[in-house]
Amino acid sequence: MKLSLKSIALFALLGGFTSTVLTQEIEEDDEDSPSPKMHPPIPPMNGTYVAPLTPKYDYAEVMHKSYLFYHAQKSGHLPYQRMAWRGDSCKVCVGKFGEDLSRGWYEAANTMKWGLPFGWTVTQLAFNVVVFGDAMKSVDELAEGLELLKWGSDYLVNAHYNDTHVVGQLGTSALGPISKLIELDVDFNYWGPPEEYEQWVPTGLPHEATYITPDNPSSEIIGEYSAAMAAISIAWRPYDAAMADDLVDRAKRLFKLASEHQGSYVSSKANAFQWATFWYPSTHYVDELAWSAAWIYAATKDPEWLDIAKEWYLKATDSFTEYSWDEKGGALHVLLYLFTKEDMFYTNAMEYFNQFLPNPNQIVKYTPRGLAYIEHWGSVGYSGNVAFLMLAMAKALDYKGKEAEQMVTFATQQINYALGDYGYSWVVGFGDNYPSKPYHKSSYNSYIDYPMRGEFQDKVEKDFSESKTAQRFILYGAVEGGPSVDDSWYDDRSNYEYSEVTQDYNSAWTGAIAGLIDYYGVDKFEPYTDCGLDLGWSHPNASAPPSWPADDCYHTCNKGCPRGEMSSSYSWKLLMNPESADSLLDTLYPGKGSERAFTLKGSPIVKQSIQKTHDEKVIAGAPEPVNEHPAKEIEAGDQQNASPSIESPKPIVSSSLGVRLDPTTSLLLGSLMAGLFSAAW
Repeated sequence: MKLSLKSIALFALLGGFTSTVLTQEIEEDDEDSPSPKMHPPIPPMNGTYVAPLTPKYDYAEVMHKSYLFYHAQKSGHLPYQRMAWRGDSCKVCVGKFGEDLSRGWYEAANTMKWGLPFGWTVTQLAFNVVVFGDAMKSVDELAEGLELLKWGSDYLVNAHYNDTHVVGQLGTSALGPISKLIELDVDFNYWGPPEEYEQWVPTGLPHEATYITPDNPSSEIIGEYSAAMAAISIAWRPYDAAMADDLVDRAKRLFKLASEHQGSYVSSKANAFQWATFWYPSTHYVDELAWSAAWIYAATKDPEWLDIAKEWYLKATDSFTEYSWDEKGGALHVLLYLFTKEDMFYTNAMEYFNQFLPNPNQIVKYTPRGLAYIEHWGSVGYSGNVAFLMLAMAKALDYKGKEAEQMVTFATQQINYALGDYGYSWVVGFGDNYPSKPYHKSSYNSYIDYPMRGEFQDKVEKDFSESKTAQRFILYGAVEGGPSVDDSWYDDRSNYEYSEVTQDYNSAWTGAIAGLIDYYGVDKFEPYTDCGLDLGWSHPNASAPPSWPADDCYHTCNKGCPRGEMSSSYSWKLLMNPESADSLLDTLYPGKGSERAFTLKGSPIVKQSIQKTHDEKVIAGAPEPVNEHPAKEIEAGDQQNASPSIESPKPIVSSSLGVRLDPTTSLLLGSLMAGLFSAAW
């Protein structure tokens, strides 16, 4: 989560404080940090940066670990465990109309699924495959990329209940007006593992869905969902044309909803969207409408959609310097040039890039060691986003010419800075000196290692924020927020501006890594595997790891698999052969294949919830779906991924109000407050 600089300025105007005060507050908080302020061990370089002629780092390793991070963020019932310390979660995440909303990824350290950053993360992960899929395939990472896209797509498809009711958010960060005086933190006051969220969350509120409708519009969220579906359709079409066709159809229908019922969630009266506005405030939605239409054109090559994209593109003139979940301007130039080769888009792309490149129009400042400093919160991720765009454009120019050379140099400098050029890697688990205490709850308090299980949440939070204990499990591949403007930082969880990790920080970053593999040549890199990684299986509370077969060279130390073949990953076989799930899973979990396959098809608990919500829907006269998708229901009793049976006291929850309540009273209070605040808005 983050507040952009533009958003901070907006809230400063509305709330009567200035950015200077905000900076002072941050500095004062830093003085109380449990860890000392840190500086890169290598001094700044003199002179102009020159990109290495040969790769300085193993970018195949970086990509492998970056994708591994998304497994750490996974929500839902897992077909297999990639790491011992993450299991099934969000098992009863069901929408108002019975939609299965269990899949996707959690936003950051929390268990929220905010529509705009989630949608953009999926779009960007697909963008990576569309541009650099061949490079990914050469190092055996394409199957992984497509598998993760399917996981994200499953959530988006189920969130699209019908063409007037779409889930724009799952989860409740807090209840009440945006004020520390009367708010009641929910998700943001839970510090344990996502696997036990329903048991220990303050107020006892489950993950609730908030809907976008014609009367409660959000053109930016719906536009981003549409873009994501169209982008995924391009990546997946060679492997599942029917799925791709369905996604394109949905993308068109969602664009219709977004364009015919224009509006932003920042104007919504729904309490959930008010809090989304605080953490992820949208600047405008015109760029998302252009983004959506452009991706539909890319997926269909229908000139009518290019005309629509251009119409909205010409209105989306305010692209600022960032490319992110909020701002699509810079990416629109690149995307439309890639698929049209029209001079207008190239000219505009270079004008955008010249804000970063050495020239009289450069406005972006650099840290002393060379990081393009776009945002204070997430500085490494934001420079990586632009690095991806420049590499995509350079590839379109066949990496030839002065401008292509400048773009490759910029991208290489930004990525290599983050990987350790100055003695510190901003990627967890990469290099010799990397973050030991990222702001991430489940790698610290895992369901297999949760020492404070049953304690008041304020006590758990104090330990999480102030303890000098490193994460109990390695959060491989996570891109941390980044340094301050002078390259300094704090390696502790309390300073989350520096140490936070999020789904969006890794998205374009992964594409930039693929771009460098493509640029330097795929023959310079060998496929990387899980071999030798500490994924937590030696922990005394860990279950047995999957028994990957001999012909899997992605998750194991096995050798001899043909390079560039999707079949090198056994999980790809599992994904592409659902009718054989029983036998395939029995290979991974001997004697439990049928049981595990069943858990992916249905559970009595979720079935009861779906029937109940369906009955309520009929009684209330709620709209029937255009395409209703039966929820992929979840078996609650899967022992392979079940949390350890540890005796703990009766849950006692705490709120930011300082009130400690038993679960029943807390749930009643939470429901009452939700109703009161909803009415107040």
